[in-house]
This record gives sequence, structure tokens and C-alpha cells, in this order.
Amino acid sequence: MSALPLLAGYRPEASIACHRGAMVARPAFEAAVRALAARLPRRQYVVNLCEDRYAFMLGFAAGLVAGQTTLLPPSRAPQAVRDCCEGRDAHTLTDEEVLWPGSASAPAERSLAFAPDRIAAIVFTSGSTGRPAGHAKTWGSLVAGARALGTLLHPAGSVLGTIPPQHMFGLETTVMLPWQNGLAAHSARPLLPENLAGAAAAMPAPRWLMTSPLHLRACVEARQPVPGLAGVVSSTMPLNSRLARDAERLWSAPVFEIYGSSEAGMIALRRTAAGAAWELCPGVQLSARGGELRVHGGHIAAPQPVADELRPRGGRHFILHGRKAGLVKVAGKRTSLEALDAALARVEGVRDGAFYLREGAARLGALVVAPGRSARALRAALRQHIDPAFLPRPLHLVAALPRNESGKLTRQALLDLVAALEAGVTP
Repeated sequence: MSALPLLAGYRPEASIACHRGAMVARPAFEAAVRALAARLPRRQYVVNLCEDRYAFMLGFAAGLVAGQTTLLPPSRAPQAVRDCCEGRDAHTLTDEEVLWPGSASAPAERSLAFAPDRIAAIVFTSGSTGRPAGHAKTWGSLVAGARALGTLLHPAGSVLGTIPPQHMFGLETTVMLPWQNGLAAHSARPLLPENLAGAAAAMPAPRWLMTSPLHLRACVEARQPVPGLAGVVSSTMPLNSRLARDAERLWSAPVFEIYGSSEAGMIALRRTAAGAAWELCPGVQLSARGGELRVHGGHIAAPQPVADELRPRGGRHFILHGRKAGLVKVAGKRTSLEALDAALARVEGVRDGAFYLREGAARLGALVVAPGRSARALRAALRQHIDPAFLPRPLHLVAALPRNESGKLTRQALLDLVAALEAGVTP
């Protein structure tokens, strides 16, 4: 099989990234990759824990050059990293090691390229048992996914990201998308609205923002201008349509949302403010087999089961009704936790929130971040959006939900917080 390039769509001297206020040109990047690959320990696997996005890019590319597979744990927690490395001959990369001022290699005439069937990365999720479950990604599938997303978005200029590159969404949109579509990427993760504006100003226009609904909400509430935005792509948790419309008005740019999973990667895209229907990515198909929906084709190397309740609409579109595991039945009535969370997000003053139903419980509960609002007022407002049978009792008002750095809220983290609150322990 023909090798697929590390970088595509760039001019010879084009910028790959903005790092520490300076633009890094393609020859310098490739030289740094080769230099790092030459000094990596000779192991089969490398755990890339770099927080600086440019350092992550160098480490990921150097691992490919050195013939090593990159392990991407669900978090940097020591036990999560140990679980991913268990039974594997692995070493760990950090910002300090990658950005060590070692000697750079001379630029080579031949560009970097790798076999499509090469296992480039293993992305880990928490798994149903609580231990990380690994999902192998070939170089060919990562390249195909980045090119498919490029076909949908037609991006140009540069990319900024508020999500970590270790997350599948971050890897796809802030590393692979730039590499395969000739874009420059900012090395930082500008989490505060004012920092995002400063990072955007340092990048060539037009600019694309890859973010989560939490960061998007913070920017909208701050009325933060971001110069030269061509578009926004959100993922990691459901995006409220009202928030999407507010962001589009603020920035005069379309806001897209990706539906996907660690197992399959990107599956579908929609412009959230324009409607509820999702469009499958180029080449991806949705089919039923044995009563189970699966996605396959395109950049998805092997058929993957869908964990959500989907209703096909035509050949290339579907409506998402939430996770099958999130379907709940109370007083003979059915809904999904995702639908309830969406209703909660529409209540004025709610910054974040999540419903839950503990095993064996007869009533739903909720954790809500809504400064200045009372539980009684929130329940009254919720009556305008949901059936009374689903009103949460208890409703805990909290300062923040225990989301991880990607914005995800695991069921275990949610229930641990509920248990602490009910035990009278301040989180």
C-alpha cells in the first residue's frame, strides 16, 4: 500500500504551528520531528502526555518516525496512565522532554510518510468496568477522517483548540485536520475567553475554533469577540441549539457539532442552529444488523456498534435521541437523560447541569450550576419544559460539575459527587 504523508496541503515554507509567539515553518517542524525521533527510547509504545499542542504534535510525529505506537490515556491521572501501560513496553513523553533544546536534524529531501495500515495510536476510554479500554487507530483511518472533515468544512488558515489533543475529538480536529489540510495550529489551550481572543490574533486568518459547549458558553456569556473566525466546531457533550445561535450571532460564523465516539471517531456533523438532523461523514454508512445499529465505511476501519438511540431520516441523515443506557422510565413515561439535560440547559440562569437516576431509585435527581437561583425556582421553570414526572428530587445546587479536561462528565464522577453531598461532605 502506498504511504500516506504526515503533512498535506502545505506550501514548502508554510507555517505548521504558532509556538510561544512564533510561527514554526514546515522545514523546521520536520527537522525537529526527526531530531526527537532519534533520541526517543527504543520502546514499542510511547505515552504522549504533552499539554502544549506543538509538543504533542512533535511527540506524535516522532513516534511514527521511530516506529512507536502512541498511547492516549483518558486522563493524566497516574493510575489511568499505569492502566494504559500495563503489559506494554512503553515510555512517557512530557513537554519538558519534547521541547528540550536538543540539536535539530538537517531537513531531508524526502517528506515524512507512513503506511496506511500502521497502528498510529491507541485511544483509551474508561470502559464499562472502570478500567481503560483501548481502541487502535491506523494511520490510514486518521488521515481519511481528517480529509473527510476537510471536505465538509473546507477549512483554511489556522486552528485553535480548547480541548486536549489526547482526546479523540482533539486529535481529529487540532492535529490531524491541520496536518492533512495545510492549516497552522496554535500550541496553547486558551481556556479563558480573553486568552482565546489573544491566541486568535496571533494566528493567520481565517481561523477555526475547536471547542466544547462549556467553553463556548463562557465566551458567549462574556460577549468575547474573537477576530476573524470562519467557523466553530464543538463536541464532547451535547450542544444546546440556543447556545449555538447565540454564538453564531456573536461571531458571525457558523457553529458545527460533531457526533462521534472514541471507537469510531467522527461519525456525523450538523450545524446545530439550523436543525436537529445529523449528516453522516463522507463514505460513512449506518445500517442495522441483528437489531443493532452500526456505523461503517469511510474512515471507520471496522464496523462499530452505536451506543445511542438513532432514528434514520433518509439515506444520509439521522436524528439523535440520546444514549440507550440513558433511557429512563418514570411513572410509566419514557424519556432520556440527554433530553432532560437539554431541557435544563434552556432554563434561564443555568450554566451547567445533569440529571441522574440511581439504580433502584424511583425518582430522578439533578446537579445544577445556577448561581443566584433556588431549587424551587428551577423546578418551577423546568415544569415549562418537561413532564412533572421527571422533575428532579433531589435537586442539588453546586458550584461546578466534576467534568474532566475534555468537558465529559462520567456517571461515576457524578454519583461520587451526589454521595458526598448527601453525606454532608463539601466537595
